[in-house]
Amino acid sequence: MPLDLHSLAWHRSIGKLIMQLNRPDFWSSLIRTLNEYVQIDNWVVLIFSNQQVQVISLPEIADVEEVDAFTHLYVKGLYLLDPFYIANRENPQSGFFHLLDIAPEYFVETEYYHQYFAQYISMDEVQYNVQLDADRTLCISIGSRARFNQEQITMLDLIKPWVIALMHQRMCFESDLEKSLAAPAQWPETIGQVGTQITTRESDVLRLLLSGFSNKEIAGKLALSAETVKVHRRNIYAKLNIKSQSELFARFFMPKQEVLS
Repeated sequence: MPLDLHSLAWHRSIGKLIMQLNRPDFWSSLIRTLNEYVQIDNWVVLIFSNQQVQVISLPEIADVEEVDAFTHLYVKGLYLLDPFYIANRENPQSGFFHLLDIAPEYFVETEYYHQYFAQYISMDEVQYNVQLDADRTLCISIGSRARFNQEQITMLDLIKPWVIALMHQRMCFESDLEKSLAAPAQWPETIGQVGTQITTRESDVLRLLLSGFSNKEIAGKLALSAETVKVHRRNIYAKLNIKSQSELFARFFMPKQEVLS
């Protein structure tokens, strides 16, 4: 296979990353390498598991407000509305994923999008996943203030085998996997604090509504009719005495002091 200067530079970078697998700055080095090919404005390495996210690495130098939002909003519950988390829990697997391919129909209309994604991730996001076992998925999430074009997405997908292999090997050197930046709130416990008769099915519908899925999409995921979804939605609003998605979002995912202000 003929090699040009561009591919030679990539192979040199991969060689350096292999040598850095056991070093504390490995994740930052991997991001710096990827940043030579696409614009990366924020990133995080974490593990998705059932009703929990575990933080592995954050940028050494990051915006304080962005990190605060991540640790106090995303990790404590907003991850449940993250399209990448939802897609992974529905079908845990290794691979490369683009937000455009997994986001629900009304994602940009959700409070999650306006209150978190648009402010702290900005425009676009991709993710490399490595399935560690039946429950846990190692993820490196990459956000950009610019939309990734098709050429960039193709390139990121092309190097997927290298990135996934490096991520998998790096786990041999992650010695303190019990550490997390914050203890996340679990969705069933949050529902239980409402003190109303929210059923398990209504809880499922509620979460998907907040994530931006349309009635048709929710019906498909839960094997219901669209009309049944509408009924569940009306019942949820009545039981919680709310009238809008913003009120619903605030009830479950915003700190109490912000809800009351």
